[in-house]
Amino acid sequence: MGRPKKRLTSGCAAAAAGGKKLMQDEVQSSQLQSSILLQSLLLREKRVYGFPLTLPAATDGMIGWRERNREAAWLCTAARRLGLGLDSTTMAVAIFDKVLTGTKVPNKYVNCVAVASLSIAKKLCEDHEEDAPVFLGRLRLEYSSQELKRMELLILQTLSWDASLPNTYRFIECLLQKIGAPFLLSSIKCHLETILCDSNLIANFRPSVLALSIVSLLIEATNRHWHHPVNALARMCKLPMCEITRCRTRIASLWSRHVLPMPSTFHLLASSSSSSNNQSTYPQIDGEESDEEMDFPKSRRQAVMSPSTPSPTSPSPRALQPTPC
Repeated sequence: MGRPKKRLTSGCAAAAAGGKKLMQDEVQSSQLQSSILLQSLLLREKRVYGFPLTLPAATDGMIGWRERNREAAWLCTAARRLGLGLDSTTMAVAIFDKVLTGTKVPNKYVNCVAVASLSIAKKLCEDHEEDAPVFLGRLRLEYSSQELKRMELLILQTLSWDASLPNTYRFIECLLQKIGAPFLLSSIKCHLETILCDSNLIANFRPSVLALSIVSLLIEATNRHWHHPVNALARMCKLPMCEITRCRTRIASLWSRHVLPMPSTFHLLASSSSSSNNQSTYPQIDGEESDEEMDFPKSRRQAVMSPSTPSPTSPSPRALQPTPC
């Protein structure tokens, strides 16, 4: 009786040791992949972007930073309606910004550019595809499929057919994977959306700097010795800590102005245990409209709503109304 029991115990120990080694190998493999992807993103960022971002010389009828913020907020609202992931939202804003900084866009076409940017990002980042009429119908837009496809083609030509741009979300994803905390990503949806709608941050800080600044705030919420891992990540990305510190300060100030809670251990754990697709937990972006308000004709909404002038850092999303392409 004693001998089989001994063999059974020995077998369990061997299985446990094998499982532990397999888990360690998986973690090391995951971290290696994230390091390779991170270096690839950094190289592409240097090649694709030039900072600070500038818009073409402003003339009458051309889009400015205020209109850019408004359309970025519209993109966040539309992505929520479609149930898209944060990767799609961030990619759409990155494509939109790249088009705006690369060519002059008249105000009357800007919403059409935003819709086409969202459509391209959805095709790049989401597993499922849907026809253009279905996509436009879900957003309750009156653009034709031909108008949408024509604008998508113009955008792709402007981007030299390279629309998969390095963006803040993808840097955050790699950095969190590198430190073994990818579960924290779902807790910052509203925080990242607020940054995407602020041209003061987007125009002056590279996506890698924004990402590491956000990650540093997440680490600080769970570890008082946050300087050590953040310094290590900054050295790996070859980013100056003085720039990270300056960006951190401005992000914290932005979140404070928008009455968003600074990341805390309780907040991060509570957010990571809930579904990332539960839209009822997201605060509205300033000026975000309900579904009923989005359906109002523009003239009717202006008659029942008092006019207000949006500030560059507090954008109001456009109503989901079409602009002829």
